[in-house]
Amino acid sequence: MWILPEIVVQRVLQVGINNLKANPIAFNEIFAMYTQPEMNADYGQAYIDKIRKWFCETKIPVVQGFSVNRERLPSFSITLGSESEDESKAAIGDHYGEQIEDSVGVGVMSVMVDVGIHGDKDSDYVLYLYYIMSYIFFKEKLIAERLGVQLQTWSASDLKKEDKYQDSMVWSRWVRFKCTTENVWTRDPKSRKDVDVSVRFDRAGIDDVPDDDLV
Repeated sequence: MWILPEIVVQRVLQVGINNLKANPIAFNEIFAMYTQPEMNADYGQAYIDKIRKWFCETKIPVVQGFSVNRERLPSFSITLGSESEDESKAAIGDHYGEQIEDSVGVGVMSVMVDVGIHGDKDSDYVLYLYYIMSYIFFKEKLIAERLGVQLQTWSASDLKKEDKYQDSMVWSRWVRFKCTTENVWTRDPKSRKDVDVSVRFDRAGIDDVPDDDLV
């Protein structure tokens, strides 16, 4: 099976967004800092409820690639940053092992996926989405692992206004998502006929041996 890392990251975010909207009480966990004594006077539970309401009532697409479309903001964008074979994990002949019928090969890849977080009107929306994304990447990590994305780590850039769009207020923060994947394929399918012939040959050899010699 070939692993498509940018598709996996997209699916993890989509699943995480849907799960959050189905269980909005989780916002009390994500943004619990706003209820701490030092923060409560200016923020508190009412502020968390405001974020929750905005998130649950807003359609937030997760798209491949990114071009500014005001009708699709806020949004997440997914782009494959780089993908290269991991030389430290390369095997001689890319040999993985033997299955019952086939010889299997594997290619270990080091991958970087760029996740863009985009919002308009107010930079706070991008701030909210960044910490929601952070929560999703940890909360739904097992989904990514089941889909073939391993050793997941990530780092984020600062929050910036997209100055190239002079006629609109577009804010972005970029996340570099790093992971390892294993692409597995059938190297040398064994012929069912060859297997059957080998079995018949072994049986014939045994049948030619006198019964006394088999004791």
